[in-house]
Amino acid sequence: MSMERTKSGVPGFDEIIGGGFPKGTCCLITGTAGSGKTTFAVQFLYRGITEFGENGVYVSLEERPKDLRQEMINFGWDLGKMEKEKKLAIIDVGSARESIKTNEQYSLKNMGARLNISALSAHIFEVCREVKAQRIVIDSIPSLQLRLKDEAEVRRATSLFSNLLLEMERTSLMITEIADTHDVSRYGFEEYVTRGVVVMRLIPQYGELKRTIQAMKMRGTHHSTRTYPMEISSNGIVVHSQKP
Repeated sequence: MSMERTKSGVPGFDEIIGGGFPKGTCCLITGTAGSGKTTFAVQFLYRGITEFGENGVYVSLEERPKDLRQEMINFGWDLGKMEKEKKLAIIDVGSARESIKTNEQYSLKNMGARLNISALSAHIFEVCREVKAQRIVIDSIPSLQLRLKDEAEVRRATSLFSNLLLEMERTSLMITEIADTHDVSRYGFEEYVTRGVVVMRLIPQYGELKRTIQAMKMRGTHHSTRTYPMEISSNGIVVHSQKP
């Protein structure tokens, strides 16, 4: 019996991981600043809607949704249109963190200085049910530290999110970043609570920065662990999977 797959919507990437993400899995997208993590995640959602008929939810822990919409229109991705059609929901957590008033349809209100992870998890569950989401993105784990007491709480929150997403049986991505002290993630534990790890980097080469991508871990499927070149074009990310 063949495994059910969720297509990434990123040209060239699915060939690396055996045809797509294992359906219902939670994967970590990690990388250096500017490597394309958010673009990858939004492309995963947008192409999921437009090409595969799978609605999505984007949980923004830091960036303002209006800024995200503006950035992504550069790729021709009209997130606002998808929202109006009830195919996409963007949950605004960042405004609650800064106690800023927001007109966003999906936001956390009256949360106080500390983030209530249980309340946020319940909100994510309800929004996913409302829009019938099959794809979920949480962006990004390091933003949690601004609203939680310490790193131990970030660890617990990350584990809770991962368990929630797996229990919901939706294909999901959690974003983190590479810090100087860790090769794969900011805190050194994110990769252990997800079933897949995709690493994106900017590497100096011949006087310029080259973008690369690697499927470091992907449970339940055969996959290449090679590092492949990628680019961010006017239409989004393209992986050159024939050029290891």
